[in-house]
Amino acid sequence: MTIVEFFDGVSIVNMASCLAIKPDKIIFIGEKKPMKKQESVYLRFANAHGVDVEFGFKPINKNSVEQIVSALTEIVETEENCAFDLTGGEDLVLVAMGIVFEKYRSTGKIQMHRFNVRTGTVYDCDSDGVLPDTEPPKLTVKDNIMLYGGTVVSYNGNKGTYEWVFDDDFESDLKTMWDICKKNPGLWNSQIGTFSCISETCTKAMSQLEVSANKAHIEEVMNSQKHKYVWVSGLVKNFCRYGLIENLADDDDTVSFAFKNEQVKLCLTKEGTLLELMVLLHAKAAKEKDGSARYDDAVNGVYIDWDSTIHDISEEEKDTENEIDVVLTKGLVPVFISCKNGYVDETELYKLNTVSEKFGGPYAQKVLVASYFGKNSIEGHKYFVQRAKDMKIQLIENVHELSEEEFAKKIKNILC
Repeated sequence: MTIVEFFDGVSIVNMASCLAIKPDKIIFIGEKKPMKKQESVYLRFANAHGVDVEFGFKPINKNSVEQIVSALTEIVETEENCAFDLTGGEDLVLVAMGIVFEKYRSTGKIQMHRFNVRTGTVYDCDSDGVLPDTEPPKLTVKDNIMLYGGTVVSYNGNKGTYEWVFDDDFESDLKTMWDICKKNPGLWNSQIGTFSCISETCTKAMSQLEVSANKAHIEEVMNSQKHKYVWVSGLVKNFCRYGLIENLADDDDTVSFAFKNEQVKLCLTKEGTLLELMVLLHAKAAKEKDGSARYDDAVNGVYIDWDSTIHDISEEEKDTENEIDVVLTKGLVPVFISCKNGYVDETELYKLNTVSEKFGGPYAQKVLVASYFGKNSIEGHKYFVQRAKDMKIQLIENVHELSEEEFAKKIKNILC
């Protein structure tokens, strides 16, 4: 089968039929330069999904109905078993399609359909009761980033997207850490900041989980970074009590201890990781009424290279990169979530909006999960909420005050 796509600026609109129908050929109609720019991206995407498809490109003058009609007529006359996808396309292109459809209505040569990207539903646009055979299209997080020309960078021990293992023991540790954290997110962040510095400046260790450092040196390093050395005895005692850290030794000069395991270490050495993982945990556990998974994919700490070309540090050209706290997918819809376990200002809204528009366009859902929003005033808070509304960003506020059931429900209902 040949699918004709009216080229759109949003990639999922151009490739929904490729995913759902797996055609032999796709002909894109539109302006030449934007179409050719996406050719390698779409070929890579199709190959990754095992779709052996031939791409054709038919440039048009988008302001000339006559030229568009001529191009469509040529396709109808030369292509067999041809279907037109009306999901994308500008007004004049769709007008031209209507003219051609009327001309060939009685011949049965034209099939037209349209996708609802948000629901995955396919609509019969020529009302003949015939639709192409389709599979419900779904995207993984990696698929979605790839579709818009980016790459999810794997973890290399320093940076990248870490693959967490969610077993019963780790889920129990997460809930324990969250119970500790949510009593005072500010103190949690301060203590984790100190743990991070200790881990990074560790002077000696028997293993990667053990840390030992001189206190005076830690304070000096943190002061140079305009951070304060904080040691919250109550928090640390709870870490020891629940086995999150072991073998704690704390004297006048030196502090040393060992983290329970690598995943706990990552949670206790980066302030926002725990909240990300709690969002991820609830997303993975969310179910539909029939017991199926609410989300098709869920990943946290998604490290994105914007152009899929990873440059060496010695190269003159540098990578454009972003780390998104949590990304979910449901069908063809991506959900970008920013998690802030503390105060957050409006710059975070702009950052979230920018990356969501780049890797999801108008179909991306945007969510900010945080302990506190905006400035510490009523007017500041109102302004923050209004800016989020203007950008169509959902807010989940005071997350540390939610019960586990309330937290889980809010994550499940993001797509309501």
